Amino acid sequence: MRKTILTCDRCKKEVDKLSEVGAGIRSHQYSSYGITGDAYVVHQLGAEWCLDCCIEMGIAKPCKESSAQPIQPSPTLEDMIREIIREELENR
Repeated sequence: MRKTILTCDRCKKEVDKLSEVGAGIRSHQYSSYGITGDAYVVHQLGAEWCLDCCIEMGIAKPCKESSAQPIQPSPTLEDMIREIIREELENR
């Protein structure tokens, strides 16, 4: 028998379901003929967070399945990006 253990990248708890979150930059891709067919290039750092972490960081709304509450005051976009980048650097 094979058992898969899902672990949140932020809080390190074992959970049943993870959500993919990410922060990145989207830029135009140009060629000598102007904008190419694929006009955008996306560079993104990603992570997998549990529902409680998504609620705490303001990505998901509180629900009946979770007792987690958003962090007060709500984290800014910069706070979320810093959290994802910090995790990425720790995992290297």
